[in-house]
Amino acid sequence: MTSKMGGRPGKARQSMRLIAMIVAVILLISATGCLKTSSAVKGNVTGKVYDSNGKVLYKSRVEIYGGNHSVLTDELGRYAINDVEPGQKKLVATYEEKSVVKIVEIPRGATLEGADLTFSVIDGLPPVITEVMVQSLTENSAIITWKTNESSDSNVDYAQGPIGLDPYSNLASDPAMVTDHRVTLSGLLPGHTYHFRVRSLDFERNEGVSSDYQFNTPSGDAPGMPVSFAINAPTEMERIVLTWNSNTEADLAGYNLYRSESSSSAFSKVNANPISSQTGSTTYQDEGLKIATKYYYYLKAVDTAGNESMPTTTLSVVTPGMLTENRTWRVAESPYIIQGDIRIRGGVTLTVEPGVEVRFTRTDSLPDVNGASMTEMIVQGSLLAVGEPTRKIVFTSAESFPTRANWGGIKYQATTEAENMLRYATVMFADQGVVSEGATPSIENCEFGLCGIGLNLGLSTALNVRYNTIRDCNIGLVSSNSNIRNNLFIDNQTGAALLGNDYFEHNTVDCLIGVQVDFGNPIIKNNIIAYTGSTKAIYGINQTQPLATPTVSFNDLYNYTYSFNGTSGTGTANLEADPLFIGGIPFDYQLQTQATGYASDSPCLTSGENGVQMGRYGP
Repeated sequence: MTSKMGGRPGKARQSMRLIAMIVAVILLISATGCLKTSSAVKGNVTGKVYDSNGKVLYKSRVEIYGGNHSVLTDELGRYAINDVEPGQKKLVATYEEKSVVKIVEIPRGATLEGADLTFSVIDGLPPVITEVMVQSLTENSAIITWKTNESSDSNVDYAQGPIGLDPYSNLASDPAMVTDHRVTLSGLLPGHTYHFRVRSLDFERNEGVSSDYQFNTPSGDAPGMPVSFAINAPTEMERIVLTWNSNTEADLAGYNLYRSESSSSAFSKVNANPISSQTGSTTYQDEGLKIATKYYYYLKAVDTAGNESMPTTTLSVVTPGMLTENRTWRVAESPYIIQGDIRIRGGVTLTVEPGVEVRFTRTDSLPDVNGASMTEMIVQGSLLAVGEPTRKIVFTSAESFPTRANWGGIKYQATTEAENMLRYATVMFADQGVVSEGATPSIENCEFGLCGIGLNLGLSTALNVRYNTIRDCNIGLVSSNSNIRNNLFIDNQTGAALLGNDYFEHNTVDCLIGVQVDFGNPIIKNNIIAYTGSTKAIYGINQTQPLATPTVSFNDLYNYTYSFNGTSGTGTANLEADPLFIGGIPFDYQLQTQATGYASDSPCLTSGENGVQMGRYGP
């Protein structure tokens, strides 16, 4: 009995413990819930992302603000976010760094559908451009207007010329975002055609572009032509100063100066902007010019509308100074007026074409340190002046009424270059037509007239001076140690002055003093020294210094008071007979022959050395 009774209380206690565990589990479940019960409490949200044009946006990121839910839209712009705590939430969509927000209410344990988000700022369509017009058209400006269907900026591309002729080279714009557009084009030229188009970009940088249009600017009244346009005599190398009387128009912008290196080629504008008008008269300096170059200029006045006046008379100027590069003076640009010394540097050649005329002023505006007081050409390199019998090169005075010795002349200094040739050239009115100092120019078939000294070769040697005519000079030629052959000396006070061991042969001399021997041992032979005046001249051959020892033979000396003066070494076979020139007007120094219808042959035809003809036209 006892043992059975003791067993019942143990079972009771076990039952009590089981009941307690069941209650604890129930309470735990009640406190924490379970996964199945939690999922039923949270909600979901779905929808699409569009732009304002109804275009779905692929890969737009959609998230719950402040949460950790983030998804990307699919190709149809759809998204779905699950397991969102219920209640009011901020739904955020982001696309191309732009975002939109939508407030939504997430239901408990259900799905919110149709939570679509729209990007109103995303726009893929360009502005529509209408009503393009040209307004307020003037000589130098125009206002372009147009409309767009949405706010956008304003741009006008334009260029001179009709549609399709030129690319657009200019742009006028206004960044203001408007639907009514207005842009001013300025700086247009009067009487010109312009073509243009308009462009507008909206906030999303979509660009609308119009068709091409064109318009013509009206022509205004041009200013008056500037007067008293002049070029000052050059006083500096590489610089020319130009002057003119200033215009008085109220709308005057200034002046445009045009320049060319040829009278037949196009002129280019010198100034980038109009030259400012000055009070009374205007001065402009054109710089950086080339030496020994002939420049042509004309001038136009220009107003604020861009209208230019009629051009002034075209003027020209030759830049003086030291020539450091080869240059050619062309017959098309003749004459060349030289107002300041031109020096040709060693190694440089100035070539003068046949037919060119070069005129030198008496006043030297830019004296050279190697020059004299009058304008001249100084050759330390080469002067290649080779004319033709019918197209001679002329070096003369620029004075209106020139007289003897009006300009300096051509001076060769210490140059032995082979290009120094003077052929078929005329040198007139120079102080000394040619001066040669330590140089060896070749001078042939030239004419020197009305000079102080025609040729001064006293400081040079081994020169060829042939077939030249030297006339009406104080002294035709001064020479020492040169070959003087087949020249005509006419109406000079002294034909030739010899200072050294010259060869003076086969020349015809018709001067008051035929040949003067001051020094040296010249050989004088086969010459005709005859004065054709109505009375006798003074000296045929005049030896001024007793130490001079000329050799004088086979010459005809006629119509001189003293055929030989101061010399007993007259040599042999000299004549004193009328040479019987053909004469006439103009005077012909060829000799008479019976074969050409004259009464007798000239005694000089066969009286030269070895029976040759004497004088200029001998061998």
